[in-house]
Order: sequence, then C-alpha cells, then structure tokens
Amino acid sequence: MNFFIPENDDLVDPHYDFENDTYGPGRNGTRTDVYAHEIYGQLNADGVLVSKSTVKPTKAKAIVEAGGIRKYLRLPEGTKVMGDCGAFQFINEETPPYTCEEICDYYESCGFDYGITLDHLITVFDVEYDEGQSLFTREPTEDMLFRYELTISNAKRMLELKQQRKLNFEPVGAVQGWSPLSYHMAIRDLIEAGYRYLAIGGMARASNSEIEPLLREIGPAIREADVKLHFLGVARTNVLDSFAEAGITTCDSASTILQAFKSNKENYHTPERTYCAVRIPPVMGDTSPKVHKLLKGIKHDPDALAKEMKRLHALETKALKSVRAYASGKTDLSAAMKDLVAYEDQFGDEKKYYPLFEETLRDRPWEQCECSICKDLGVEVVILRGNNRNRRRGFHNTWVFYQRFLEKIGR
Repeated sequence: MNFFIPENDDLVDPHYDFENDTYGPGRNGTRTDVYAHEIYGQLNADGVLVSKSTVKPTKAKAIVEAGGIRKYLRLPEGTKVMGDCGAFQFINEETPPYTCEEICDYYESCGFDYGITLDHLITVFDVEYDEGQSLFTREPTEDMLFRYELTISNAKRMLELKQQRKLNFEPVGAVQGWSPLSYHMAIRDLIEAGYRYLAIGGMARASNSEIEPLLREIGPAIREADVKLHFLGVARTNVLDSFAEAGITTCDSASTILQAFKSNKENYHTPERTYCAVRIPPVMGDTSPKVHKLLKGIKHDPDALAKEMKRLHALETKALKSVRAYASGKTDLSAAMKDLVAYEDQFGDEKKYYPLFEETLRDRPWEQCECSICKDLGVEVVILRGNNRNRRRGFHNTWVFYQRFLEKIGR
C-alpha cells in the first residue's frame, strides 16, 4: 500500500526569522519558498495528489512551462503524481464545470502519471439503502442517481479518450455511491469497461464505522479482479489493516497538515498522542483574525487603535519571550504560563485551553522528536502563529504519520 500526500501550495520561507517574525532576505514567494520534501531531503509519502481546485489557469500555465507537474513541485525523480478533478469545489452545482475532454487535456499537458476521472459527489452514505440492512430500505433520490450515472459515464468516456488519443497518463476510474452495494455495482461496471485502477470518492468525511462495511462489500470484487484501488481522502492508521484486507492499493489524506492549524486541540502529533499548540497570535505583520476581531470596534479611531495595538504587542512579546525562556531552561513553567495567560486573557475565549497549553509545555514533546524541523525550531514548532510555524508543524505531523504508516504496513 502507498500513501499519497495532497499538495495545496504548502510552502514555507526557508530563511524565516522566528525570533523577529520576519521573512528572510531576498524572499520572492514561491520562487524561493520550499516544500516539505526540500526541508527533509525526501518525500514523506510515496506520491503526491494534486486537486484541480488548487490549479488555476495561471498555475496550470506555470506547470506546463516548468516541464510538467513533477518539475513544478520540484519532486524527486520518479515520484508518482496523481490528479483529481476537485469535486468538492463544485459539490453544489448541478453538473461539473468541466468536460471529460478538458480534464484529459489538463492531465496530459501537466504531465500527471494518474488522472482520476470526472466525478460528481454524492453527499449521502448509509447502509440502510441496501436491502436487508433495515426494516424499511431507503431509496436514493433522483439527484443521487444522476450523479452516480454521470460519474460512471464520465469514467467510460475518459477511457475512450485515453485510447483514441493515445494519452500518456493512466485514467483512474472514480466511483461514487450512497451505500456499500451501490459502490460495489459501480466498481463492477468500471472493471467490465476495462479499468485496472479505480478510486473511491465521497467518503473523505466518513467515520470508520461507515468505511468498514463498505470495505467488506467491495473487497472480494477488488481481489477477484486484481485491480488497483485508491481511497480518496482517508489515510488513518486505525483503518490500514482493513484497507490491506480489502485490497486498497493507495490512499491519501491532508489531515496531518490541516490539523496543525485547524484543529482545536490536536495540532502537534507524536507517535503516541497529539498535543494542543500554544496560541500566541501576532499583533503586527500577518495579524491574527483573533486580533482583528478584538480591534474591530476601534478601527475608526487611529489614536485609540495605535495605543491598543501597542499594549497588545507588549503582552504578546512578553508571552513569546517567556515561552522561549522556559524552553531554554531560563525560567520555570509557572512563569511562562503567567505571561502566556496574561496575553491570551485579552481574547476571552481561550481559558478552556490553558491546561492543554500547560501540558504541551510541561511535556516538551518537540525535544523527543528526531525530525529535522523539530530539531531546528525547538519550541517554535508548537506555537500556533502564522504560516511559517503552522505549516512546518503540519510537515512534522506528516513525517510522524508516514513513519507510522511504513511500520504499520511492514515496509
């Protein structure tokens, strides 16, 4: 089984000055910023997934001019890159905004190795749609049936285009459904059409209790036909055994990066557990939304605004200095927490997280991590504050996950 990491312009400034929160000299956006694999010296995944929703026309042009998606992302030679159509972007539309021909042209011109066919998301999943699973079997709506059939017909059309145009990328047949049996039926249909690589879509937000019955239903068909199967949007260590048993070949998930700054509590990952990041939102520069909200009522008064920003900045600076002093052994935890709380109290909604901040600082998990980011950043990696810390923490989380992934699958 292989793990693909979704790419969403996940770049950081390699020379960022964390002490002063300033960009490095000569920074020029994506030209000088770096990806996680350039920091670690290797990709913490087996491949990369790029959604069309992240590739606007100007970016697509840049990809072509760079010599293809692999060169554009500066990936190691031989890294496989898979593309999908970004179905979540048009989930509420009646039909997808692209044609199969347009998607094929996009995959081919950008040099993708694999291209997932043009699907249309079905947002409902329940075993009760299958006969025998409940007293009253539910019936799919006309819209669900339409999206199901459209997804299948698009997959068949793109396979025809691949053969007619002798395209270089391998089409991956997207499968949508509303129940285990509906997915099974779609899988069999596309296998009969000639597909050797399929992708389960629409289950990225599903729980393990929903995924397990789906895997039990489709597993025999996958193994019998000896086809490859990608599971979109799900790569959890507690479901990998079931993936392997069902014959899942590849999977992907962006959760390790997104949790670094979007989760309330699970921001920093270790092999054993997760920790809450310590929040110290910036007042100057890339101002935090929390700071914006706090200052909203006085933006009409320049003098009052300047005075309040100066007061907040002083509290912010003291909190940062105290946390760093604690990390270097120059002060104790209670002193660091006192200054951290003094600043966080300004926002009024963080009190429930104070015990979690204290736990993170007390356990000092960054000191136990062998990854190059934690060794380089130290305590900065657990501070939730701006892109250059937050994405690096996401890179660290992916590194931790991939080590566990390799161990779990026996590689």
